[in-house]
Amino acid sequence: MEKTIKKIIAILEKVEGIKGYALIGGLAIGGWVSPRTTRDVDLLMNFPQLEPRLIEDKLLNPLKEAGFVSTLQVGDLEDDIKFCIKSVSPDGIPVDIILVAKKWEEEIIVDSIPIEILEGVAIPVVKPEGLVILKLKAGSFQDIADVVKLLIETDYNHEKIITMAKKARVDRKLKILMEKLGLL
Repeated sequence: MEKTIKKIIAILEKVEGIKGYALIGGLAIGGWVSPRTTRDVDLLMNFPQLEPRLIEDKLLNPLKEAGFVSTLQVGDLEDDIKFCIKSVSPDGIPVDIILVAKKWEEEIIVDSIPIEILEGVAIPVVKPEGLVILKLKAGSFQDIADVVKLLIETDYNHEKIITMAKKARVDRKLKILMEKLGLL
């Protein structure tokens, strides 16, 4: 996993047009609460050139040249995720790069902070508030379990998380969950 993360960072640092990226998913959760086992790398990226051909030229091709097996998945109009690069590193580690399509997603990336996740390797990591919102949007059983851990174990900004939830239209889900946890 360490080699994969270092390779991804090196590739992304060379790509022109990226306005920012941040670690999400299990690795990011582990940066804030007691870690859970994860075998993949998930990134949220602000790459404003949301055209399949440009994504392939600027992002997909550099990944392939570095030995990653990569495809671009394009969502339907009603899908929350419009573009996602699905890759597998030369070491067999799955890597998902989700390209932002909404302003609130961009704000989550801007708000991320660099954390040294490996010795000598720092990467922007989404803060707990942003992770809660992304996980509520995704909505799987594991996502909700992650949200519960984040709400119970982290020192998050209450006002900020409520504001973000409204922007992402998950405020009712958040309110119900916080009430069940006795946090409201």
